[in-house]
Amino acid sequence: MDMAHGLTKARMILRRHGLRGLILCAFRILFWRGYSRNACRIFLFALSSPPSAPQEIPDTGHTFRFASPDDIRAYHADPAWPIRDRDVLAFERGDRCLLQFDGDVLVGFAWIAASPLVEIMWGFHFNLPDDTVYNYHSFTAPAYRGKGYQGVRHLQLLERIKETGQHRLFGYVDQTNLDSLEGVKKSGYAKIGVLRCIRKRRRVKFVINVSRDLWSDQKRM
Repeated sequence: MDMAHGLTKARMILRRHGLRGLILCAFRILFWRGYSRNACRIFLFALSSPPSAPQEIPDTGHTFRFASPDDIRAYHADPAWPIRDRDVLAFERGDRCLLQFDGDVLVGFAWIAASPLVEIMWGFHFNLPDDTVYNYHSFTAPAYRGKGYQGVRHLQLLERIKETGQHRLFGYVDQTNLDSLEGVKKSGYAKIGVLRCIRKRRRVKFVINVSRDLWSDQKRM
């Protein structure tokens, strides 16, 4: 990366994410290898309606439906869409992908997991309450970005999971992933906790601080 390109990127990060974002980006560049291997800080988020999300779904004129096996195969083969090999395997295990269309044009997608057992990293798992679903891998086509469509998809997911007695979405983001942090906040997700992970030699340490917003009155029998 030459000096001119580096300065241009720094100005863009400063404009989009402020001074804190610029500092985090510099940290990631300087210490990413050691950070990603031996330590991390994960922010935990939840979305429910109400109170942390709007009660009404905005009228976009778009249509929404869950992907079929043919959809997954087609978008996996199309390099324009980031449907990865592990997404195909997750779909086969029961995860679902909500598709958003503008007419016949795919606008974007968002995934939800079938299992309440969510691996965060390094073997650390959350066993989510029965009323909560893990939401991951949201994507919007470049031509449709900046219009809040990711948040619309999340609200659509909230409506659809009510059919199975669930009413909350759960997600997590690494503190250095500035774009994803901005995205979940725009979608109405509320920060509910922090997970700190430290790995040293043959030992791994996890420290979690979670608010009551992740708690549930439901008891698994």
